[in-house]
Amino acid sequence: MYCSWLSPNSIQIIVDSSKNKIVKSIYQAKNFLASFVFSGVGKITDIFKNKETQTLNFKQNELDRKLIYSLTKSKIPSLKQIKYLGRYLSRKESWLIKLCLLIIFSNIFYLGYGFYKNHLQIVPVAGGNYTEGLVGSPKYINPLYAVANDVDSDISRLVFSSLFGRNENGELINDLVDNYAISDDNKSYTIIIKDNAKWTNGDKVTVDDVIFTFQAINNPTYKSPLRAGFFGVSVEKIDDKTIKFNLSEPYAAFLELLTFGIIPENMLLAISPESANLAELNLKPIGSGPYKFKSLTKDKSGNIRGYNLTVNEDYYGQEPYIENINFKFFANFNEAILALNQNQINGISYLPINMKSELVSQDSLSFYRLNIPQITAIFFNQKNNPALADKKVRQALAFALNRSEIVSEIFLEEAYVIDGPISPNNFAYNKDIKKYKFNLEEAEKLLTEAGWVKTEITVADIEKATVDQASEDKKIKDEAEAKLEAGQGFRRKKSNEYLTINLTTVETSNNIKTVEMAKVFWEKAGVKTNLNIVPVAEIQTEVIKPKKFEALFYGQVIGNDPDSYTFWHSSQAGEGGLNIANYSNKDVDQLLEDARLISDKGQRIEKYKKFQEILGEDVPAIFMYSPFYTYVQSKSVKGFAVKSILAPCDRFSDVPGWCVKTGKKIIW
Repeated sequence: MYCSWLSPNSIQIIVDSSKNKIVKSIYQAKNFLASFVFSGVGKITDIFKNKETQTLNFKQNELDRKLIYSLTKSKIPSLKQIKYLGRYLSRKESWLIKLCLLIIFSNIFYLGYGFYKNHLQIVPVAGGNYTEGLVGSPKYINPLYAVANDVDSDISRLVFSSLFGRNENGELINDLVDNYAISDDNKSYTIIIKDNAKWTNGDKVTVDDVIFTFQAINNPTYKSPLRAGFFGVSVEKIDDKTIKFNLSEPYAAFLELLTFGIIPENMLLAISPESANLAELNLKPIGSGPYKFKSLTKDKSGNIRGYNLTVNEDYYGQEPYIENINFKFFANFNEAILALNQNQINGISYLPINMKSELVSQDSLSFYRLNIPQITAIFFNQKNNPALADKKVRQALAFALNRSEIVSEIFLEEAYVIDGPISPNNFAYNKDIKKYKFNLEEAEKLLTEAGWVKTEITVADIEKATVDQASEDKKIKDEAEAKLEAGQGFRRKKSNEYLTINLTTVETSNNIKTVEMAKVFWEKAGVKTNLNIVPVAEIQTEVIKPKKFEALFYGQVIGNDPDSYTFWHSSQAGEGGLNIANYSNKDVDQLLEDARLISDKGQRIEKYKKFQEILGEDVPAIFMYSPFYTYVQSKSVKGFAVKSILAPCDRFSDVPGWCVKTGKKIIW
């Protein structure tokens, strides 16, 4: 570009046009050319210099970048680097970033919690051990005899299966039974058993085993306590899976009797009935339940101190999660509670009401209050005290008792007030029966109407009392004199016959507290009350069987079915009968006879409701309360869901669902 100015043609034109000025022109041209050339060369030099500088800068940046990468491979700034960020941000920018971060982390937490709550589920995991303390010791882990001992029943419940079992609500469910049918006349029960049940020795459970067990129960040589419930019942084999029970007369609650454990025929057939209670199988049983015998330990005296079960892998039902269940045996509840406090065991079979305060770490324990069909009442024997033959007197005594106060003060939350012979949890319970809520005025009114007048007591009146009272119990006179000072008096008729009741109970702390409170309430109404405390060992033989009492505070286990024939039918009165009050009423007898023969649930309910109405009006007993069965486990044991039981062993009804190990599972 620049050299074109120095072409030969251009120089020639300059010479031809003015020779005189050639020197000057050449000089000017040279100066121009020199200045132009130097200017261009300077620009070219600048360009090369800029390019060289850029190249050097690029190379320097590359070196810097490589140096930085050699120090850290991450392109994300570290916390140490981030802390210098504030030096380069304005205050507004800094607060804006902090706000954004707060929103981001809040959303992450919210989404994470929502996911955890909705998509992560705690699930049981197989394995682990559970150790429970029992008071007593095992003797017969054999369904023929186990019912007589709670420890035996507890272990048998886990080792043996039965035709029918119970669910967590105490309701009857199929166990070994696959299906069943009842004949139209309610006298025949055809039962089909499962074909996948096995004994722990690998043999198959058959209908022959069921028949053998039933026949052993009915054989008097075996001396099974279950025998009394099956009079008039026979069994026959239909085929390899089917049997039929035939009854001499209908009995609506018959299926309730078929909850006994089934024993293996081929193991016991070789043992004579006379020596069956001595067989080794009574302590090392072979069953078909969820658990099987593993081992036992004895002390130097030969007493069994521990009993260990493990999972039965061949169990036909749900396989339990807990691998081993171990039992430790104690002489009393004090020892069992001490072992629980020292973490030697994970639970105790039962917690007496008055011993809860002895548990040290209650926050680490689960207390389960289970409904149990047991009623506690004051039964009246009208034959032994003529005053009790008057219905108004019995009703007055019921009104005079503040049962709610008794239950709340003595039992706290471990019992509840009842109003009749059938538990409020039963399907046949009549909520509309007559209820005797505490009403002292009504009690005094009824006693006055019955001819028992409340008068002021004088010492002379006390001295005129029966010689037996004055001589046998000086305390009577002392109490009466105290009442005289308080302006109170007993009730009597014109014949100076004082209204006196002897109240008997079993010698337990809670029973004694209850009758002592009853005495206070009755004497406020003017009824002289004497207490008779009987040792546990004597209550059956000396009091209940011969019916030697006027009023008896006592508890009865009534069963899951509302059938009350055994307890209130007149045929069950008298010596040895379970009709403790010797109650007799033709209408009640008829209702109880009919209700136990009918299979229709609706009809049974109507008859039992009428039965409860009559008893509520007659008051042959004052129904006091039903206790809860308190079962204690460590909170490390999960899955317990039982709410109602018929017997203590029924707390194991849902044992396959228990666990001591858990995991987490994602659900979508």
